[in-house]
Amino acid sequence: SALGLDGKHARSQAEAEEKSKAEEMQKAKQRLEAYQKREQGVTETLSGLLGPVGDDDTTAEMEEKHQEIKYITRESIGAGKRVLTIADTKGPGKIVLTQDLSNLESRTATNTYLKPKSYDDDAENKEEMPEATVHRGIIKLNLRNLHQCTVVVKCKIITGTIEISHCEDVTLIVEGDDATAATIQADLCTNLDIQFHDAPSGKNIPLRVRDTNSGPTTTLFWGQDVNDRIYHAGVSNLRVRTYRDGFVDLETTSDYKKNGAKAVGNAAAEEVQFVTSVIEDELITERVLKPGDSKEIKQGARPMTERELRELEKKKSQIEEALDEKLKDLIQIKEKNGGGAVVKEVEKKAVEKEEVIEEVYASATKEEIEAIVSSIEDQKAKGNEAFTSGEYAQAILLYTMALDEAARLPDVSNVTEKLSTSVVSEPLEQLFPRHVILSNRSACFLKLGHHEKALKDGSDAEILNPAYVKGVFRKGLALHAMGRYREAIDALAKAQKVEPKNKQIKQALQFAEVRLHQEMRKRMET
Repeated sequence: SALGLDGKHARSQAEAEEKSKAEEMQKAKQRLEAYQKREQGVTETLSGLLGPVGDDDTTAEMEEKHQEIKYITRESIGAGKRVLTIADTKGPGKIVLTQDLSNLESRTATNTYLKPKSYDDDAENKEEMPEATVHRGIIKLNLRNLHQCTVVVKCKIITGTIEISHCEDVTLIVEGDDATAATIQADLCTNLDIQFHDAPSGKNIPLRVRDTNSGPTTTLFWGQDVNDRIYHAGVSNLRVRTYRDGFVDLETTSDYKKNGAKAVGNAAAEEVQFVTSVIEDELITERVLKPGDSKEIKQGARPMTERELRELEKKKSQIEEALDEKLKDLIQIKEKNGGGAVVKEVEKKAVEKEEVIEEVYASATKEEIEAIVSSIEDQKAKGNEAFTSGEYAQAILLYTMALDEAARLPDVSNVTEKLSTSVVSEPLEQLFPRHVILSNRSACFLKLGHHEKALKDGSDAEILNPAYVKGVFRKGLALHAMGRYREAIDALAKAQKVEPKNKQIKQALQFAEVRLHQEMRKRMET
């Protein structure tokens, strides 16, 4: 033991590294097991709803079978169960997840480490911690080993996630204002038909009609946001359709073999991942890049395609070019002076003239600016993930942190001056597009019913870049929610002018016009 051979201490650096890796793997395994145990504790599994999975039936036997319909309500779910798994059943028949499931409640405990922010002499300062967040609906839906049946989803899915595996001759219909299924993962299925009937996007902001008993109205339909996606691997004969007002709007088919999936090394062809999503008003299927093919370029937690990699590379190149353009004549010299940094003016010789000119120097180097931009991107990506998960308050915090980080950029004085004028004119050239974050935060405020704050962020986004349609659109939604219909129509008309083919903007504008006419009619009657 004196020589370190007792097994407690590594005998070499390589052995120490191996031991460290083994410990990390063990910890990861324990975390995974703990997660699986927690999920099992909240999972309700409904098996054999339409009958057991047995021998194949003949066509005559299939025709004789009764087309049974099973309705799933809150009474079908055990106490505390919020993840629903429907498994091991064979039709023909239909399983309907009713809107009643949207009334299931789940509570997210408050993070006690996050204290409410306070301001000097602010009457609205709050010292108490906010209450636990209440979410309604089921957390996730799993469909496993289903055959010859239709599953209809009409309820709210908090995470917007449906996982489908080992299914054959199955139709999945997502329909209605409540049914949010932003992300679907399908694996090892045959003859899978996925339909979205006026189903909302994962980033839909329900537009409630004032002074009526009608529920929320969808303003963003599935496929109209970049995060609305169907991932699939090993799926033969996949069909995807979106419906609007009862008619097919978009349609596509896919098959992993026809898409070129091939076995590579130990990985089977069925493991090759594809994604189907709406791109420029068309349903397109693309191959998902493997982790090592993304060249260390990230876009949050979402898997990336070759097209998206090219777009991100182009965006990165544009940012670098913009930085080079802004900093090409700027030189910074820092000297220590009592612990602080002093920026000195230096002299530079002109290329064409022998005269000496005085330069104005930046407050940050190119490397420092790139580091700040990278930090902003990280906070923004985390905010987007929180939004997708329905954690709107958390998303607001992350977007605010991103904007605070952006305030460290050298162009902050130009941004502040532009916002102080409240004048909508030409887009302001920025080192980072703050209007995107403001627009995203505006969407969060709309989700939480903070319409004035949503209006402020949407208006600021428009001031910084009037051509960014989402900022103008969310400004219009905020005005509509506040009952300021005439102003809402003006804002939504501007958004439609930027994107005249955008169905979402067109519908919101029609809602605002209807509400304005109703309001005018009421005034005339009184």
